[in-house]
Amino acid sequence: MQMVYSKRKLLIATTVPETLATILQGQPQYLSTYFETAVVTSAGEPTLDMPEDARFTVNMQRGISPLADLKSIIAMVKVVRACKPDIIHSFTPKAGLVCMVAGFLCRVSVRIHTFTGLIFPTTSNKIKHFVLKQVDALICACATTVVAEGAGVKRDLSRFKVTSKPIHIIGHGNIAGLDSTYFDPNLPAVKQAVTDLNKNLKSHLETHASLIESTDAFVFLFIGRLNRDKGLKELAQAFTELDKRAVLLLVGSLDPTAPPDANTLDTIQKHPCIKQVGFLHDVRGVLAQCDVLVLPSYREGFPNVLLQAGAMQKPVIATNINGSNEIVLPGETGWLVPAKNVAALKQAMLQALQKPADQRQSMGFAARQRIQNLYERKVYLNLLLSFYQSLLNQTTLTGSTQPRKPSKPKT
Repeated sequence: MQMVYSKRKLLIATTVPETLATILQGQPQYLSTYFETAVVTSAGEPTLDMPEDARFTVNMQRGISPLADLKSIIAMVKVVRACKPDIIHSFTPKAGLVCMVAGFLCRVSVRIHTFTGLIFPTTSNKIKHFVLKQVDALICACATTVVAEGAGVKRDLSRFKVTSKPIHIIGHGNIAGLDSTYFDPNLPAVKQAVTDLNKNLKSHLETHASLIESTDAFVFLFIGRLNRDKGLKELAQAFTELDKRAVLLLVGSLDPTAPPDANTLDTIQKHPCIKQVGFLHDVRGVLAQCDVLVLPSYREGFPNVLLQAGAMQKPVIATNINGSNEIVLPGETGWLVPAKNVAALKQAMLQALQKPADQRQSMGFAARQRIQNLYERKVYLNLLLSFYQSLLNQTTLTGSTQPRKPSKPKT
C-alpha cells in the first residue's frame, strides 16, 4: 500500500542542469506527487521538464572559486527564502557547498547533502587536497543529514574524518535507481536507435566503417565526460594495441575544466577506429550496439553508466574503485582492473575480445538480474520517500533532525 505524504516543500539542487536531465531524470516530477517540489541549478542546457515556477537558477562555478562561491551563496539564500522549503537536498560538490551554507543561514529544517564521490583523496596537490577536504567538512557541518551514494564513499568520509555525523546510504546505494523497463535491449525504440547509430557511424569511421555492422566487429564503449580522471589516457593507449577489428566509441562532452592530455586527445581524434559520438540524452542505442562497456576511472561515487550497461545486458570493464567495485562482480558480470594501469586494462580488453559470444551474453544476463534485484528505480524512490518522511517526522517531534539526548532520571 502506497504511503501518503502531506505536501511539504522540497528543494532539489545540483550544480548543472545536466545532472537533473540525465541521472535524476524524472525524479523531481515523481516527488512532486508527494511534495511541493522545486529544483535549482546553474543556467544552461538542457532545459528541465519542470513548471517554470518550480525552476530556479543560481550559477555555480566548478572548481575552487571563493568569490564566485560567495556570490552563489547569496543568490541561493534568496532562492531559499522565496521557496521556504522544509527539505533542501543537494547533489554534487559545488551545489552541496552553496546549498548547505545557504540552507544553514536560512535555518531550513532538513538539510541533506548526498556525496557522489570525494575529489580530495585522489588530489596530489597538498594545498588543493587540504582545501577540498575542508570544503567537504563545511558541507557536512552545515547539513543536518549526510548521505553517501555508496559504501565506498561512506568509508572514505569516515576514514578521512570528514564528519562525525551518522552517514546514511539509501537502499543499496546510488542516487536515483535504474528503470529496467526503460533500459531494456528488446524495446523497439532501442532497436531503431541502433539502426540510426549505424548510419551515423558509417559516415565517420573511414575505412573501418563497415566493421560496425559486420559480424567481425567488436565494439568497446565509453560513456562519460571526457575528463582526465575518467582514465581516457589509459583507455586510448590500451586500445591502440588491440586487434584491428576492435572499435571504440566515446560518448560524452569534452570537460574543459580538466580535459585529457594533448597526446590522448590527438590519439582520439586521429585513430581511424575511435569515434567521438558526443553527448547523448539517450544512450540506449550505443549500449545496445556495443559488446563491452569500459569505464577506467580514477575515482567515482556510484557510476550510473555501469547500472545502465548492466540493465542493457552488457558486461563491463571497470577499475577497482569506489562504486564500480560495488556494482561489478569480477568473472560474473565483468572485469575489475587497477586504476591507471594500461597493461591490466589491455589484458582485460583482450580477454573480452577472446571470450566466446555466448559467455559474454551470460555475463550480460547476470548483470541485468543483479541490477533489477538491487537498484530498481521504483524501489529506490519508495525508500527515498520513506527517508524524507522519517527526517520530517523527527523534526516535528524534536524540533531538530538530530535526536535528543535522553534526559537523566530524577532521583
